[in-house]
Amino acid sequence: MVRHRSQNGQTGYLAAALGGAVGAFGLMFLGWQLGLTYVTTFMPNAELEGVIPPFLGVSAGWCLGEVLGCWVSLHWQRCWGANQTARYLALLTPLGFVVYLLTLRTVSGIGGMSSDLIRLAVLLAIGFTAIALPLLARFWAIS
Repeated sequence: MVRHRSQNGQTGYLAAALGGAVGAFGLMFLGWQLGLTYVTTFMPNAELEGVIPPFLGVSAGWCLGEVLGCWVSLHWQRCWGANQTARYLALLTPLGFVVYLLTLRTVSGIGGMSSDLIRLAVLLAIGFTAIALPLLARFWAIS
């Protein structure tokens, strides 16, 4: 049974942010591993086309993981409006993906950066959007 907002006394911002971030990173890395496994198993001689399955795995893992993680966290904490927050987050997740692609393009275009620094910048951008988007969705859901 999900309680109403006045009975629960919680706004659910922390649950939404943590659930979205944990779900996004968890399924994102699972999708990456599944994509790499697919490439090594079924595409052993792949060159540039070997990038597509891991990219699709990361994309699907991020989009699904963020929404599912946020919903599960809010539902588990019995916060009011978990379904509506998940719906808003599902609409906002493509915006986070665009931020990810723009960050990747901008950072990789800067000359003289090591690959480790590029990875760190991209992971920070993903982390920021994986936390900010559930907070925004929660704000819209409870206001």
